[in-house]
Amino acid sequence: MGHAQEELSPVVARAGAPLLLLWLALSALVLVALALWQGQSYWEYSDGVYSLSARYVLAGQSLYSDFAAAQPPPLYLAGAAVLAVDDSAGAIRVAMAGCKLVVSLLVLIAVWRLTGRRDAALLAALAALVTPWALREHAQFVPETPAAPLVMGAALAAGRRTTTILAGALGALAAAFKLALLLPALAIVLAARDVRRGLIGFVATGAVLAIASSALFGADLWTNVIHAQSQAGTASLTYVGGLWAQAGWNVLGLLVLAALAWPARARLRDPDLARSLLVATVGSLALLATLLKSGSYLTAMLVVEPPLVCLAACGVVAALERHEARGRMIVAALALALTAVQVASLLLAPADPKLFTRPLAASGPARTLSDAEVEAAVRAIRACPPGATYAGPPYLAFAAGRDAAGSQPDPFIIHAAAVLREFRTRADADPRICRDPGLPVIP
Repeated sequence: MGHAQEELSPVVARAGAPLLLLWLALSALVLVALALWQGQSYWEYSDGVYSLSARYVLAGQSLYSDFAAAQPPPLYLAGAAVLAVDDSAGAIRVAMAGCKLVVSLLVLIAVWRLTGRRDAALLAALAALVTPWALREHAQFVPETPAAPLVMGAALAAGRRTTTILAGALGALAAAFKLALLLPALAIVLAARDVRRGLIGFVATGAVLAIASSALFGADLWTNVIHAQSQAGTASLTYVGGLWAQAGWNVLGLLVLAALAWPARARLRDPDLARSLLVATVGSLALLATLLKSGSYLTAMLVVEPPLVCLAACGVVAALERHEARGRMIVAALALALTAVQVASLLLAPADPKLFTRPLAASGPARTLSDAEVEAAVRAIRACPPGATYAGPPYLAFAAGRDAAGSQPDPFIIHAAAVLREFRTRADADPRICRDPGLPVIP
């Protein structure tokens, strides 16, 4: 293994800079095109919840005591840092697109380490920007967006003994954005080249984060993040089954391509990295079990897709290199076509992406409001009397610069958890809510 990497070093030195420059130029073009395609359209309910919460933090309100918040502090503090530069939805989306750019770079490095092929590395890195759920959740401020590069970085670091401490630290930091991300983080650490060193990094970083968070926010932190979440209830099996089917449909092509890499695993240049990526994929897929909790959604796919793209790229390379295995090439072409069709459907018809949506589903994860519809809604909200609050989707309140009812940016958690009844009472009794009949009715 070490000898193989020594042989690769001169090649990396010759090809690294041109490859990185080409990747950066093409990635920038893709992200600019996606920004123009998306505009300020409304996709994700939680995006508004966390954006508005970050604005409250920036304004000096206290997490967990002045307003309810369902996730650990780093998510909101990161959002507040972005808004401190520019308090706008555009700033949030640029920052979240930056997280995707980091993921793309890590995919580039991983596929290069696995295959030694510049073309495969570049195409996989660009594909990581537009895989089905990377596109559906593009630049959305949800915990998985900043956590995805941390999980991917942990998988890369876990493949080498000298960096397993870093792998543990990155995994703990990912879980600090959403506790459920302990699943892929621990899976990566326990499969690392040096498990002991990985656990040291994980435990040490986790302990520092937990102690610092407790010192800053006290018992209110655990009431919001642990106790309230446990009271959120469970979703129906019919609903959860539909989400699992949707997830399976959207990763089917990538899973088939990754499976094609298995017969050629002996030819991979970095088998330890391949193992880390496989474990990261399995651990991330385990997050789908958390959909049983009411209020959860398929944002976990943002963590699933990057390591899976790396393995899928290896499968494509394996199919192309085995010219005599015509059947594998046909399977690879069909799998690529399936994923491409889903992506194209979402790009071309975001309000009704029929082929992105799983077969036989009555509805799917479509865009809620277009750019123009958001503009109209924001104008209506801003026409409310000065000082009035808005009790509709938090994203629209955030875009319009309005306060949420009772200054509570997360309506779901305060109504789902009995332990947060004080916040719910505050929101329900807010006398400032704008009830103009001209306001849009939006789910």
